[in-house]
Amino acid sequence: MRFQSAPLLFSFALFGLIAQACGSGSHSGSTNPGSGGSNAQSDGGSGAAKAGAGTHVGGSSHGAGTGSGAMSASAGVDDGGSGASGADGSDGGFANMGGNATSNGGDGPGAGASSGGGTGVLCKAYDELCTDSGQCCSKICNLATNRCESSLATCGGTGAACQTATECCGLSCVSNKCSASACVSDEGTCSSSAQCCGGNCTAGKCVALNTSCKTSGNQCQTGSECCSKTCTNGSCQLAVSWCIQTGDICSKDPDCCSGQCTIASGASVGTCAEPPSGSAFCKGVDGTVCNGCGDCCSRLCAPHGASGVNVCQPASGCHVTGDLCTKDTDCCGGDPNSGLPGAGHVTCQIPDGLHVGICRNPKACNPEGNVCHFKNYACSISSARADCCGDLGSKGSCTLDALGVPRCYGIGACHAAGESCASAADCCDNVPCTADALGKLTCSNVGTGPKCVPSGSNCTIDGDCCPGSSCLRPPGSISGVCSTPPGGGSGGAGGANGGGGSAAGGANGGGSPSNGGSPSNGGDTGVAGSAGSGGGVGPTCANYGQICSTSSSCCNNVPCNAGICRFFTP
Repeated sequence: MRFQSAPLLFSFALFGLIAQACGSGSHSGSTNPGSGGSNAQSDGGSGAAKAGAGTHVGGSSHGAGTGSGAMSASAGVDDGGSGASGADGSDGGFANMGGNATSNGGDGPGAGASSGGGTGVLCKAYDELCTDSGQCCSKICNLATNRCESSLATCGGTGAACQTATECCGLSCVSNKCSASACVSDEGTCSSSAQCCGGNCTAGKCVALNTSCKTSGNQCQTGSECCSKTCTNGSCQLAVSWCIQTGDICSKDPDCCSGQCTIASGASVGTCAEPPSGSAFCKGVDGTVCNGCGDCCSRLCAPHGASGVNVCQPASGCHVTGDLCTKDTDCCGGDPNSGLPGAGHVTCQIPDGLHVGICRNPKACNPEGNVCHFKNYACSISSARADCCGDLGSKGSCTLDALGVPRCYGIGACHAAGESCASAADCCDNVPCTADALGKLTCSNVGTGPKCVPSGSNCTIDGDCCPGSSCLRPPGSISGVCSTPPGGGSGGAGGANGGGGSAAGGANGGGSPSNGGSPSNGGDTGVAGSAGSGGGVGPTCANYGQICSTSSSCCNNVPCNAGICRFFTP
């Protein structure tokens, strides 16, 4: 499931994105306006097009409009984003609009109106400079780098800024804008490479990007045809996990579960490579589609919260044997100075020419936090070794972490904030185990508040972060940062008057429109609209693995089990 981004700056806030994913505004396999979009029409033109917001599975979600009137693109759902502006002037007058902001349980900000004759400012694409998440098409600005991050959870609607096809709902990026049409399947008729799902149009036909499986966007009948193993509403799906599957279309390394996107010279897109090989008894790295726990290095195959597709679940804290790494200390047992059982038993094995490798098999007993032998949990058996360091062969040396990954536990007593850890299981009160400024894993100091890491602080997986944030981290690294949701919105400016047009005021903080302008007919001058008031930050839902109080507080209908959004209780 991907969430569509409207093409104006600040068009959604991340809070709205998550609230929408939890409930309203989803549709499957259809092309229609999303919920909440507003439009303005001047008498000088014949119509207005709008691009709304909505979640979707299997098809692009965008507004369709005809005529030469003003085009507006407003936020359909917005909890706490900054006010946006922009509606084009049209024949004989201005079309000024205030976005109608709605929320799933919270207040949203008003979107201000632009002065006549200007065009709306597009949201920012991946790696562009940003100061707030609301500026980015992905709704994620990494304030540690001040760059827009990539996210499979969001996709650009018609007209949204893009650099490559994977940023668009329809997987078609033409002239740095997401196309209104979905990409053309392999062997289909084309006039440009940007139209094709494989990014290559030769002799009027779309050429397959991968001949062994169908890349996302291509038409399909069963999941076995697709690189993502998922066919929904007749097309192969991209966002089945938080990362892109081996062989599927990609545009940059961080988007791939393997951390490697192979792009041919001169091409704008490529395919995700196989994970690095090495000394490990598994191949299923975190995020890859799986059929059972034995497929996964983490020994846990469970539904991805947003799509419902079974994927290999991540282990918090250190990375287990076979999972990706960038350096020795990313791995369980990789830090020789941790003071934990099995310290120094594991290294990160990186093949020549690559920037990411895998945590190799331990050189001796299984270190603290590594996967271990466990029976009768989410799966019948974990098929991992039973020789945990510190408690060899003893009962109770292998336990399940918060997400249900079987892991070695041999320290005896929990560690306090600031002390070494391999996972949250080592920490008192199960606070997150995260990397400090030096990259050393320690038990987080969250004080007396919620047992989660706030925005801007270090994390290893999404489950470490407080609800509303996600963990931004390079593939293989344990050093991530919890994302900062868009800030509360300020009121938008009132609509400017214009001859022969209409003027509408900005929306108020509660989400209802404030119409200050009256329509003008036959060349009369419209009255300027009043400014919208500032938007508050509404409630949000919790991602998979994050803390919760009730099931209604979890995104995507994931149940709240023992205070954590997860499908089962370890």
